[in-house]
Amino acid sequence: MIIAMTTAFLISNSPLITDGASDVAQYVAQKRAGERQSLLQNSCYFGFEFKSVQKELYAAAEECKSPDWDGQGACPVSVESYSAAYRFLEALPIGFEPPSVGVEPDGEMTLEWYRSPRRTLSISFSKDGEIHYAALLGASKAYGTEIFFGDVPKTIVDLVTRTTVS
Repeated sequence: MIIAMTTAFLISNSPLITDGASDVAQYVAQKRAGERQSLLQNSCYFGFEFKSVQKELYAAAEECKSPDWDGQGACPVSVESYSAAYRFLEALPIGFEPPSVGVEPDGEMTLEWYRSPRRTLSISFSKDGEIHYAALLGASKAYGTEIFFGDVPKTIVDLVTRTTVS
């Protein structure tokens, strides 16, 4: 029972769990983040292959770090966009399928979940801290912008779930 409760606590990305201001609250939050990171990096059961997606993200950013990387005037990847995409991956709830990584000509990193031509979600990370998203979910479309404060917005969690769950 204790192990199940501890596991649920560690993998939770619930907005109900907030970091307090006291020294003890900060310590608990720091420990929780460290344990969650350990689960992501070392467990095949709880998380997707986080390291491989990290490597893919880094490789894409390196490949596209120079101006005109596509031969058609593309902007280089911004450090802010790369950092936001990396932090977003770290904040994703454990158990999600891994996204594909890409770079847009404006220098923004993208993450994509593709199930079929009519079940796909694309997210891009601006250097201004915004997440732009567009999804096709059967006959429905969803698109918009969210501010990224370090936690994955509920809207995005719901869209990833709707895109990837059969």
